[in-house]
Amino acid sequence: MIKFTKSFKTPDPIPQAGIEQAIKLMQKGRLYRYNFSDDFNNYSQRCELNNEDEELATEVAKLEHEFSLYTKHKYVVAVNSCGSSIFLALKAVGVELGNKVLTNAFTFTAVPSSIVHAGGVPIYVECNSEYIIDIEDLQSKIKVHPDAKFFVLSYMRGHISNLDTIKNICNQAGIYLIEDCAHSLGAEWDGQLVGNHGEIACFSTQSYKLLNSGEGGLIATNNAQFAAYCILAAGSYEKLYKKHIARPDDDNLFEKLKPHVPNFSLRMSNLTAAVLRPQMEYLEHKISSGQQRYDCLIQTLSSVRNIYIPSPLKKVKRAPDSLQFNLVGLTSEQVEQFLQQTSERGVAIQIFGRYDNSRYYKNWQYSFKETPCLEKTESIISLACDIRLPSSFDADDIKLIGYIIKDVLYKILRIDDHQDYPNGLTDHFETIEEVRGKYDSWVLFYDQEHYDNGWTVLLNHIAYTLTSYLKQDTLILDIGCGTGLLARELNSYGFKNIQGLDISQNSLDLLKDQEIYNALHLEELGNTLSFADNRFDALVSTGVFTRNQVPLESFKELIRILKPGGIFAVVLRVEDDDLYYKPIQDYCDLNMWQEILKTKISVLKSCNHELVILQKSSIGKH
Repeated sequence: MIKFTKSFKTPDPIPQAGIEQAIKLMQKGRLYRYNFSDDFNNYSQRCELNNEDEELATEVAKLEHEFSLYTKHKYVVAVNSCGSSIFLALKAVGVELGNKVLTNAFTFTAVPSSIVHAGGVPIYVECNSEYIIDIEDLQSKIKVHPDAKFFVLSYMRGHISNLDTIKNICNQAGIYLIEDCAHSLGAEWDGQLVGNHGEIACFSTQSYKLLNSGEGGLIATNNAQFAAYCILAAGSYEKLYKKHIARPDDDNLFEKLKPHVPNFSLRMSNLTAAVLRPQMEYLEHKISSGQQRYDCLIQTLSSVRNIYIPSPLKKVKRAPDSLQFNLVGLTSEQVEQFLQQTSERGVAIQIFGRYDNSRYYKNWQYSFKETPCLEKTESIISLACDIRLPSSFDADDIKLIGYIIKDVLYKILRIDDHQDYPNGLTDHFETIEEVRGKYDSWVLFYDQEHYDNGWTVLLNHIAYTLTSYLKQDTLILDIGCGTGLLARELNSYGFKNIQGLDISQNSLDLLKDQEIYNALHLEELGNTLSFADNRFDALVSTGVFTRNQVPLESFKELIRILKPGGIFAVVLRVEDDDLYYKPIQDYCDLNMWQEILKTKISVLKSCNHELVILQKSSIGKH
């Protein structure tokens, strides 16, 4: 049984420059963000600080400035966590004891906790099947709670809502919009970075985010009043606000606010900023590579009917570091089996709607007296799976993860108490017309029958196995392609250059508009095929060379159309007593083929199969 052995909880390492700067800070002890003498009245023209030790103490101030340049906000304040940033944002916009605050029903516990910390009362808004705010429910909640004038919009796991619509709704209702961007640093809505659509944006640098400092947060805004409040409330007493670079220039604003703003002491330390600053230059690369991992896993899972992966809205450009999907059509028992078996094979998946998950709203009893009725959210997150995709994973890792998910799921969905083929199989065909007639009539229920009997387990295994032998652009001929089940699995592992061959016109007609194959061919094995010599890089065939369906001399034509060094992967039925394997051995003896793999794959109850992979010799007795 193939297992995945890497950790899903591996955070990104700190760049060497950050490590060295952190060591210097520890050696000098200048960890406090204000431990230098000069003020930043004009950062671009400022004089050098008194000495190198004092320069070390400006790490947080410089991080705030550099972060503001990236997000295109005027003002940025660094704090000790994203939860603290949401809390300060709420206080800055005026949340007082008992005020209602709209927020996502599908988010992390830090969001409602911050609302409660600020004295607010969370009003939960439903999510839809795309894991984003349900606009109709948002409008309904505003109508029911007209006194709710604050909205913390959480981009949970980087899923971006329709920001044009939400902004308009908030503007019309006089609602302050705070963006929780913990999972969406670098994401865009209609070409503009997320975080620029509300009054204040809050970011996270917790270990599993794109910027890793273990813990940390950043507040970004273009509103001078809110920025000044957050700077003071974070712990800038007396005139320490002058030691900020990304701040409002109006000192009078700070002096007027000071007597009215509590000091919550939520500052970020220079040590935290020192490990963050060097990571900024790698941010775009991280976003790009994260998208590649995300796309790769989506592609690998695309062949599964029982997984739903929502697509982002058209105006969204995501910056994903994880994947969410919903299981469809599974019983609660099957869901438990799925979680247990994927875990046993090293794939860490959690479901949001569980009582051990901090993202399940029913676990936030501190935030309500009566459990809110959120039927739509409940139905979605009860089967919503979450899987991290750390930067330490490469494309091969992602494909293995996808293979294991599919292998487990296909086996769970197999109906064990049914016959493999309820309508029976013909053990022996007298003519080729019998074979054609069988597959022409089978086409309408072929797929369902092979999902039910577990044949998809075998197809997934073959497609994944071929990733070790074939390149992505390999020209593949699927011999006996049927309804395209094998090609779907091959597509899911990145093989897109595939042509299909079959004896059944009905099967080929079914495939015409499905974009699984680049070309389809109605051909009869045993006759001369309509392809030039050495045409294909690889040939694949499952369920064809069995039960005397095709003449034994078919192999000679397959050798002809396969390029020297090309691969032929064929599944044979063990119970056929080497009917087809014997001529394969004969061709190997003639040095026309070389056997490079032979392994048993037993998925059906009525018979056993083996996968044989052959390579065409470059020189042989032809």
